[in-house]
Amino acid sequence: MGGGDPGEAIGISQEKLILCRRLRLHPLPPDRFFRRGTNSWLHDRRGGRAVARTRWERLIRTPQQPREITFVELFFDLAIIFALMQLSRRFLRDFGWENSLQTLLLLAAVWWIWVGAARTTDWLDPNQRFTQGIVIGMMFAGLVAAASVPEAFGEHSVVFAAANVAAHLVRHLSIIAALHGHPVGARSMRAAIWFASTAPLWIVGAFLPTTPQLVLWSVAIILDYAGVGVGWRVPRLEPLPEEHLRVRGDHIAERHRQVFIIAVGEVILTSGIALSRAGLDGVRIGAFVLAFAIAGLIARAFFLPRGLALQEAVDRRPSTVSVRASYLHLIMILGTVLTAMGAEILISQPLGEARAEWSAAILAGPLIFLGGRALYALRVFQRRPWRAPTGMLLLLAISPAMVRLPPLAVAGTVAVVLLGIVFSYGRIGADPPRAETPLAQLLQKRENPRQLSAYELFFDLAMIFALTQVSQRLLADLSLGNVAESMVLLAAVYWVWVATAWSTDWYNPDDPRLQRLIIVVMLAGLLMAAAVPTAFGEHGLLFAGAYAGTHLVRGLVIVPALRGSPLQARSLRVVIWFGISAVLWLVGAFLPASDRLFLWAAAIVVDGVSAWFGWPVPGLRAPQSHLRVIGEHIAERYRQVYIIALGALVLISGRAYSSAGFDDFRTLAFALAFTSAALMLWSYFLPSGRDLGTVVNSTAPKVAVAAGYCHGIMIAGTVVVAASAEVYIRSPIGPVNAAWTLLIVGGVALHMVGRTLFGLVMYGARHPWRGPLAVLVLAAITPGLLMAPPLVVAVPVIFVAFLLTVLYARSPVR
Repeated sequence: MGGGDPGEAIGISQEKLILCRRLRLHPLPPDRFFRRGTNSWLHDRRGGRAVARTRWERLIRTPQQPREITFVELFFDLAIIFALMQLSRRFLRDFGWENSLQTLLLLAAVWWIWVGAARTTDWLDPNQRFTQGIVIGMMFAGLVAAASVPEAFGEHSVVFAAANVAAHLVRHLSIIAALHGHPVGARSMRAAIWFASTAPLWIVGAFLPTTPQLVLWSVAIILDYAGVGVGWRVPRLEPLPEEHLRVRGDHIAERHRQVFIIAVGEVILTSGIALSRAGLDGVRIGAFVLAFAIAGLIARAFFLPRGLALQEAVDRRPSTVSVRASYLHLIMILGTVLTAMGAEILISQPLGEARAEWSAAILAGPLIFLGGRALYALRVFQRRPWRAPTGMLLLLAISPAMVRLPPLAVAGTVAVVLLGIVFSYGRIGADPPRAETPLAQLLQKRENPRQLSAYELFFDLAMIFALTQVSQRLLADLSLGNVAESMVLLAAVYWVWVATAWSTDWYNPDDPRLQRLIIVVMLAGLLMAAAVPTAFGEHGLLFAGAYAGTHLVRGLVIVPALRGSPLQARSLRVVIWFGISAVLWLVGAFLPASDRLFLWAAAIVVDGVSAWFGWPVPGLRAPQSHLRVIGEHIAERYRQVYIIALGALVLISGRAYSSAGFDDFRTLAFALAFTSAALMLWSYFLPSGRDLGTVVNSTAPKVAVAAGYCHGIMIAGTVVVAASAEVYIRSPIGPVNAAWTLLIVGGVALHMVGRTLFGLVMYGARHPWRGPLAVLVLAAITPGLLMAPPLVVAVPVIFVAFLLTVLYARSPVR
């Protein structure tokens, strides 16, 4: 190749080589095809040569891209938990018709922001920074709108209207600018005209009294919903052809499935918060278990009968089917919002007086969900459902008698009706393929290791409640003793998650025994989280018992099921080691706080170190191959729980912003908190080109354990950042507090340490200077920030995090 043309050696013409140099791209062999990043290439079949993709080709989502939801989409979807919590609380504060109609309208507006984001990532490649920027911008607008929900028909009406209008118009105007002349740009131009026509109704309505505001906003939301239903038709513009209105069935179905699971997760989160606030007596714990069962039954009913695939309905029928599916999901999600409201009543007043409005609130959620589920089956799948309507009739028939019963009895009746509906579906629909024996079924591997089951996502969402609890505990007392206690509790909660994630990696997630086990472990984990505030006080035994119970019950279920398999020795070894730590946990629960901290910390060390050495037990040997995990799957789980931790950060920040007020300083503080979450998300995936799954598959089993350690440190940093975000959002300009400064700096520094160790241990970074340099910079500026107000401290700290992320982005791909 000496002095020759470098393009000739790989089959690229001189003209295209010049183009590469102008674009600062490196010419690649024609068999290489990258979809991520800006260095994207396509194979030119006519000439058999690699050509640079045009801007249009880079931005448009191709049919070959996998249907799995990207992590920026998951990050966006988690924001809806905050919005649904706000709406649930708004329903609860006033059962009158006026407030109910107002809240219903606000829910419709928030839901349409989600639908807009889902369709955007269906049209555009979500791996492109342009698309990610749109999604992140819409997420911020949606969070601001959600924060203003309590006073959206009061002093914050302008905030809600402006955020809602901006979410839609900025999205479509950005697409028009980037894809002018492309069918997607033409579609966005028509959509922008529709949203621009309703923008005056939103803005003008925000300045009017409540009744005319409700009328104008109702007209606006009806027009917003009608626009996509009629194909964005605009007078004097040619109608869009049917193929330009379609969405990809596999992707849009996955998005709707995911957001519904997240909506049910909001019921769990609201129930957990209510339990933690009301107290952990036996009756309220029973009420919480009942609320958890109702949420689980609703989630189960959503996926029944088996064999109904939204993907097929969207792909085979007209484009309006996907629009109809979005409309009907709104009804079902309204049902989950009302179910969350009923759960809060149930847990707060389980044996309270019989009140008609309380009974109606508890009945309303499941009733509306069943109505939406029946319409969904009828209008999308063209099936005539009878189970959901029968359940609705039963609930309506017994409702007069329910007004004389306390909330616990009403909820119990609802659970029985839902249970009957779920069992009636028992053998309806095609069963998933089964192995010949129960053992083979348990050990059957998933077809797509990167695709996570609904049970796994549902389980992981419980981490939001746990992380929120730890963050609140940390913020309540910044003494070293409380910080140490909070970190031990966080480590315990996280290790329950790690052990469960490994179980779903080793065993078949579609096995009913494992699914039931996941639900039981999730319930125990939620009780642990509820006990976090007083785990070193009166509820230490509840926390320790739940932790020990999750690990021991898991082993007692799995070990007998593995009889006859060489893998039984592995599970038995795991149970033995967890049994050792269980003794430390349970004994520590009866000791004073200082001794309890020592013993529980020792138990965490035992659990972590035993995993590192493969749970060694004399006489029970197992080859290294039995300790391996599926790299692609465990990588997806680690990523998912990390992003869920960022979702907890966003949730805590949003709640603080909503309750503290909307002045300029607090708005800036909230924007900084959101920016820190976005930077932590972005930096996690940098430098590009790294694949944790490949590393885990090609190295020793210890590497997967090390990945768990590193993710634990990053999640701990995220929890501390969440606590610090609440500080500078609630008190942006005072008072000065050195402990607050250390909290703000320490959270970001801890995350940087975890991120640096992750790159060093997992990817063998030879010179990890960026992270350590950033930590040193933070250490250098900390003395000068000790006497500064929280917001002043946050600005340079987050700026350092931004510079570190930019340095990661500029790192060469290995």
